[in-house]
Amino acid sequence: MNRFAGLAAILCLVALPLRAQDTCDPKDAPPVPLCSVGGMLEAVNPPQAFDLLGNLNPSAFAGGANADLMPGQASLSIAGGVSAGGAACARHLSAKRIGGTEGVPGLDQGTIDFVEDMSGETLDVPTASGGTRRAVFEVFSPNLFSFQGGSLGRPLGFKHGGLGGWPINSGAHLVIALTDAGPGDLRAGQSYPARAVSSGGDGDPSTVFSSWTGEIRPRPYLPPKTENQRREQEFAKRMCRAVRQGALKTLELSTIPQDATIGRQVRDLNCDMDGVSQAGTRTLVPTGSLSGRVHIERITDTKVIGRFELSGTARVERERRTWNPRARNHVLIDSDEGEKPLQVSGRFAAPNMRNMGYAMGPLEVAQAPTDGSAPTDELLLIAHRPARDAKNLPWDDPGIRLIFDRPLDPASVTPAAIRLEFGLANGTGGTVMAPIKTRPRLSGSDTVIVTPQDPMRDGVRYRLTVRAGATGIRGAGGEEMAVDQVWGFDTMVDLSDDEFMQAGLAQHLAWREGVESDTIQVVTNAPLVRGKPAAIRVYPKWRADPQIAPGWQVTDFKADIRARPAFDPEAPLLVPEREGVQIRRPDLFSDEERRKGENSVMLFGWTPEFEEITALRTEIEPVRECQESPRVFSGVEPLEWDPLERDLEIGYVFARVGPWYDFVPQDVLYEAALTVRRSETYIEQLFPVQSVRFSEAPAPPPDPDLNETLVSAIEKIYQFELLAETFSDDTMDTLRAFNEYLATPPALAEKLSKRANVRSHLLNAVQDHLIANNSYDRYDLVVIFMPYEWIQLLGVTHSPAADQMDNPTKTAVQPFIGMSLTKSLTGVKRIANNGAITHEVGHAFGLNHVPSVPPQISKKTIADRHEGTRFPGIEGIRIAPDGRSGKIKSFEDGNAETKEELLTLMYPRTQPKENQFITRDHYLLLLKNLKKEFGALSP
Repeated sequence: MNRFAGLAAILCLVALPLRAQDTCDPKDAPPVPLCSVGGMLEAVNPPQAFDLLGNLNPSAFAGGANADLMPGQASLSIAGGVSAGGAACARHLSAKRIGGTEGVPGLDQGTIDFVEDMSGETLDVPTASGGTRRAVFEVFSPNLFSFQGGSLGRPLGFKHGGLGGWPINSGAHLVIALTDAGPGDLRAGQSYPARAVSSGGDGDPSTVFSSWTGEIRPRPYLPPKTENQRREQEFAKRMCRAVRQGALKTLELSTIPQDATIGRQVRDLNCDMDGVSQAGTRTLVPTGSLSGRVHIERITDTKVIGRFELSGTARVERERRTWNPRARNHVLIDSDEGEKPLQVSGRFAAPNMRNMGYAMGPLEVAQAPTDGSAPTDELLLIAHRPARDAKNLPWDDPGIRLIFDRPLDPASVTPAAIRLEFGLANGTGGTVMAPIKTRPRLSGSDTVIVTPQDPMRDGVRYRLTVRAGATGIRGAGGEEMAVDQVWGFDTMVDLSDDEFMQAGLAQHLAWREGVESDTIQVVTNAPLVRGKPAAIRVYPKWRADPQIAPGWQVTDFKADIRARPAFDPEAPLLVPEREGVQIRRPDLFSDEERRKGENSVMLFGWTPEFEEITALRTEIEPVRECQESPRVFSGVEPLEWDPLERDLEIGYVFARVGPWYDFVPQDVLYEAALTVRRSETYIEQLFPVQSVRFSEAPAPPPDPDLNETLVSAIEKIYQFELLAETFSDDTMDTLRAFNEYLATPPALAEKLSKRANVRSHLLNAVQDHLIANNSYDRYDLVVIFMPYEWIQLLGVTHSPAADQMDNPTKTAVQPFIGMSLTKSLTGVKRIANNGAITHEVGHAFGLNHVPSVPPQISKKTIADRHEGTRFPGIEGIRIAPDGRSGKIKSFEDGNAETKEELLTLMYPRTQPKENQFITRDHYLLLLKNLKKEFGALSP
């Protein structure tokens, strides 16, 4: 916090004997299979995934007949114009019928037999027959869009952190048709020509790959330029609401068990928005011409095992999407598209059960004949570390360990059987996969330990592939895995780096990577005082790596965050630890998130004693599923202290004049009590004081002479104001001049008093009474409440000078505040809801208006000029009275309490409390002035 002497935050990396996180056994149960409904759900972005049929319910496919409808395992790799790959799913072997007799699309006799067996009834359904059938294999990255609908759908429907080794938020789908062989022609050991086709089994493929990185925001309608546009927008909103209501009704009536994700798109649909926008990158392979061969290795009564290699050209579309500064949450798109070479390869174990198959129409479920050989066991990878999608692994030792279901052939444990890689940026928005050399070795008979031989990077997504087939790891008896096993993991971000960075950081922060904190009681970068709640605002700082492709960079991770006195690793924590906080890279926060302070981590609950510590250390410990060696990053913040000890005692009285002459109404008493309670809190939140207490002072008795004088003056002013509404400005100038002439002796008429003069007369009279009765000295300040409906002025601070010449007994006294008491439902800003009293207390302690008001310019002109802006010099937190929460107030980031503006406490116009905050300069001035007598205040 203390940068007054030019000290930078001290950044360091420490390993401390902190509480251990859960340890993991490599033989722990693996996560849900990728090609189960639960696994495929992990790729889905529910708000962009429409589903009303209940197919997103994992429990419906957990067992029984439905479980057999699940796809088999596969792997898929894409290279050339796009680099991607990972674990995949393989749909049941199917066939495309060419010619012959048409039937119900996608329905064959085997499926009918299955339905008849389940229902106990005979079905008379026409099925296709005759013609020529071509075998079709379908391979796709784990996702429900491909499984349910036979295609990838929209890019924004995907949202995942690198499922199965794929780039984040990506999906791939490939349908392969053999050109001259049907399901019955397939034989183990044979190779067949093939090409990529559409989901219907012919034509060119559609949407082979899609991915996106960045951020999604709701997109508002643009302001209509014509009445017709306005009507069109209103019609679209009404139709959206009608469709949404109908869809919700359908969900309510559905008898299918509903999972939490079902219908979320409908439930969360905001019909007042035009849709959503995405900034970042987007890559699409919408179609292509790919051909090659499919190799069949084995055929059993449950699966067809093989591999494929296709190549050719494909259309690759890339977009760089940036937020449009002229239209909120709309994007500007820089596109690049063209034909690129593309190679796709992989392995599959396609289901071959026929009656339990599931194919997309118009394809038919098919079954290939078994190869007749004796059953051969498959080698299975039963456990591995790192786990699938593991986070925060050490970049210097990720601990790769593979455990198989049987002893292995040592000769097969070679570097060629293991592939470890990550994505480099190619300079044109694409990705080039970069391999890491590895050294695998046996540890025992069934376990392989893989040691990277090249340095690995921090904050990077890695993909690990354990190869199947003849070139992969084999069992001691020659058993092979059917398909490649592929998954990804993230190395932790190194927050001990100190490389230069600026994107996403506020001006007052050190523009270096690392951990930095601000300990704040009111404003940022100010000394602390005793006994006042403080917030510790923690900034984890790291930058994007231009060498790494966007989809392969770690942009967020979970961490435990704590604060303790510096230089003592065993010191108790200053505040409760925050566990499992999701930390994000600073440049990725939206304006709205920054406004709310979500670009930092807030620690509340510390109320320090004077010079309790000289420095504070904030610690960030990345959360790991399996914790062998905790790693903690930290930053040290020197603290500065101020010895100020100040409790403010403020009195208040009611001016018994005008409508309050006979008595003060009950509703006025209530409003005054509410106003002073809220003012106590607000002053404590903005001033460097320990406490503020308002109490009612002895009220002066009604003075009939004073009341008559002031009421008469107000009546004259009122009459003059009525004239102002009747006559022109020129006429009023003449009347004012004539009034000045009459008021000059020996005029016969007295000068009309202005309301401000009447107010001053009243306030001086009340103050004189307080002084005369010795009821003033016990207070630092006194607030004199006046009836607004009578005086029609708000607040003012008076600082009376000593009158030693005319009255030697009268001494200089504290300033006093005149405040008209406004109420709700009167059309005037309610004093209880705004910062008027706190503003006047600021004046009393030497704070001037900001912005300043030159004599020749009206306050209204100055205030109008800055209304709706964020004012420079404001940076801090409005901390709740209990010290457990707070609202960010920042010129750079915004005002967490309102989007409209952030004005100074000393703004020359009454404002709601939420719209104001004290500047750092004024806060530092208060630290000085609150130690002084009023007569010696700093200007």
